[in-house]
Amino acid sequence: MTLDVKVTGAHQLYELNRKLREANKKLPAKLRKGIRDGAKPAVRATKAAVLAIPVKNARGGGRSQRQSHHFERSKGKDEEKRRTSARRRSGLRRTIAGAIKVQIRTGAKTAAVRILVDEKQLPPDQRTLPRHLDSPNGWRHPTFGRDPWTHQQGRPWFETTIRRHLAEVRSAVLKAMDEIANEIERGV
Repeated sequence: MTLDVKVTGAHQLYELNRKLREANKKLPAKLRKGIRDGAKPAVRATKAAVLAIPVKNARGGGRSQRQSHHFERSKGKDEEKRRTSARRRSGLRRTIAGAIKVQIRTGAKTAAVRILVDEKQLPPDQRTLPRHLDSPNGWRHPTFGRDPWTHQQGRPWFETTIRRHLAEVRSAVLKAMDEIANEIERGV
């Protein structure tokens, strides 16, 4: 699940990054940090939007699967830290919020800034749920009650939230690019 922020002439981002590598090895990292900082308000708002989605049953059946998934992913830590981390990250909405990130690409044909849900951070059987949760159509899933299947209602939260912040992110990206371009001109 991604939403691209397109800067007119994405080739400009690629060219700027290429010049940065030639001029100073630290400038590309500084550009990325400026872009990331500019996108933070949109990411925070998107995380808040998914966490604000109402849930009918707080004791969902997917909780144990999410806990075991995060427990397995945290191998290398001692056992108690792994269990604590898995418990803390349980809950569909919280897990999705934790998977929202900014992706910056500066290739010639792939120059882009994206805000996305990194589905690799979700359990394999729940990787489509961010899309379903964003759809008013929702999704059907099995339950262990009287009726074996139930319909879960979703509501738009991802694209609508990011679109409200689109102009802000766009101007932050351009500002970061201008600041770095000015540093190059000054010979920093």
